[in-house]
Amino acid sequence: MSASVSNPVSQFNNISLGGRISGTRGILKFTTNNITWKSESGKSETVSSTDIKKANWTRVTPRIFQLILSIKGGATVKFDGFKEQDYEVVRKFLADQYNVSPLDVVELSSKGCNWGEVKVNGPMIQFTTDHGKVGFEFPISEVSQSVIGANNKNELTLEFHHDKTMDDDDESMVEMRFFTPIRPSKEGEEGGKEKKEGKEGEEDEENQDDDDDDEEKEEEISALEQFQQTIMNKSDMVSNVGKSLVVFSAIQFLTPRGRIDIEMYPTFLKLHGKTHDYKVPYESISRLFQFFRPDQKHIFFIISLDPPIRQGQTKYAHLVIQFQAEENIHLELNLTDELQQKFKDQLSPIMNGNANALICKILKALTGKKITIPGNFQSDSGANSIKCSLKANEGYLYPLERCFFFVHKPPTYIKFEDISNIEFSRYGAPSVRGGSNRTFDLSINLKNSTSIQFVNIQREEYPSLFNFLKEKKLSILNPVTTGPAMIIDDDDSDDDDYEPSESGSESDEGSGSDASEEESEEDKKAKKKQKK
Repeated sequence: MSASVSNPVSQFNNISLGGRISGTRGILKFTTNNITWKSESGKSETVSSTDIKKANWTRVTPRIFQLILSIKGGATVKFDGFKEQDYEVVRKFLADQYNVSPLDVVELSSKGCNWGEVKVNGPMIQFTTDHGKVGFEFPISEVSQSVIGANNKNELTLEFHHDKTMDDDDESMVEMRFFTPIRPSKEGEEGGKEKKEGKEGEEDEENQDDDDDDEEKEEEISALEQFQQTIMNKSDMVSNVGKSLVVFSAIQFLTPRGRIDIEMYPTFLKLHGKTHDYKVPYESISRLFQFFRPDQKHIFFIISLDPPIRQGQTKYAHLVIQFQAEENIHLELNLTDELQQKFKDQLSPIMNGNANALICKILKALTGKKITIPGNFQSDSGANSIKCSLKANEGYLYPLERCFFFVHKPPTYIKFEDISNIEFSRYGAPSVRGGSNRTFDLSINLKNSTSIQFVNIQREEYPSLFNFLKEKKLSILNPVTTGPAMIIDDDDSDDDDYEPSESGSESDEGSGSDASEEESEEDKKAKKKQKK
């Protein structure tokens, strides 16, 4: 902390924006006109001294304190990282320079209760205990997704935005769950009555109990859904920019699997599934890929995300969409005059054409990202990919200009610059039956000491794949000189029908040498008999 007498300035280091799910450290400066915070990554926050209505001081950990500033209009700004001895400096500066006093000390609930009341208080979600003290609170704007469990209707899961400015050592909360217990039923009391009544009375009473239970469950679920709707309306999940630009309905996703609606806005897109909704800012889209399946009837369109979206404990870094190659659609885009001017050469209010081509064109315009397509690689069958398996899942490996991409389960992206070396296995080894293997494996060893193995690649693909790796100057540990494709005999019967070819191939020469060896042995035996 530093201060100057002529021009009062107080500075505090290692301060982060409080009340956030994640926060980077920075420098906080108190000047005569405002309070300014700036992180090492360049992120900043400024509070004008004239906008401060009230200030509070609270302990958030045994050694760390938080400054809470109530701003005109109902907003709240918090700064974490103060020490206990900073209280007097902050209190005096606020009183002398901003005429804000007193700096009240607010105690948080530290009893460790995990039950209480959760409510929306302005821009914050607050959790209070039975003593009325605040246990914790966080801004609604930090919520990225809100889901009520499909199998547990009284549990609400909140997921939070990922802060890209965080350091590797910083920790962040990614998920929080609220559980609303169902009220205890009155089965004991009703059961006593049922025992005294006849069979018809028992049935009527059971039906009445079921109706009562259903009403109680509906009441609990509706309360939770109402709370969820309040969060969604005030969070960044629902934008105030108005109507969406365009909606693609029931699009077939392979990852995550299901039919999902895509709703596009100027700065983000929303995915609506049966159980989960996602908001994906365009700035989190790192790459776009488009691949034809070998059958040429379907097209893979892949959206790579950084950071990935989450569904429970599962992360999805790549969204894999499958389109029919000949699927045509008609779209009407809700373009404002400003957007029409911005995308005049890329988008138009009415668009017709192939579904895959249209979504590629719209996303390319909104994200500013190029779409990566296969290069010059061709497999033995003329396709841009090689059929293989990753672990136990069949898929297609696409060798691109600067990377490999495996589709689709799990979608795997491997940059050439991350590859240490490549190793082939089972290419030249004999099979159990004595012949050559029909398939081989490809192991990609990465610089981080991990390895990814693609198995069951058809033997005919080796020459084209080997030449591709050689052209890209990737290190191959055990290169095998490519030559004529080996003939694999699948006939289980004896080779009585075998006839040597007239071309004098290696197999013919081998047969001849074997025959000559047999003849020489017979000659030796005959000579021994003659001597006897």
